[in-house]
Amino acid sequence: MQVRRKKRPQQTAQSILHQISEVVHNVGQSRFELYVAGELVGVLGYSIDEASGDKVLSIMHTVLYDEFSGHGLATRLTQGALDYVVEQGAKVRPVCSYTKHYLTTHPGVAPIAA
Repeated sequence: MQVRRKKRPQQTAQSILHQISEVVHNVGQSRFELYVAGELVGVLGYSIDEASGDKVLSIMHTVLYDEFSGHGLATRLTQGALDYVVEQGAKVRPVCSYTKHYLTTHPGVAPIAA
């Protein structure tokens, strides 16, 4: 009996999750929200202040539901927040340990506040 192998999917589960995810800036709650297929699955909280005349976005925490961790979605959420920092001509102060790690492994993505 010959075993028929299925073809490997053209896309990984991670790439599909990224395609159906969306980062939304919720200004009223001072956070960025990550939605997958319309469901809220993570948040990145921040505060904004000024230092030496620069707008500074302090990232306080990044939280995902456990079942969505390990698929690169925290990276997607963090990158959405850092894109906003760059668009605003602001600087980032990473209080969140995940954001600190992200900035260490992706140098030059966004200007860091002193």
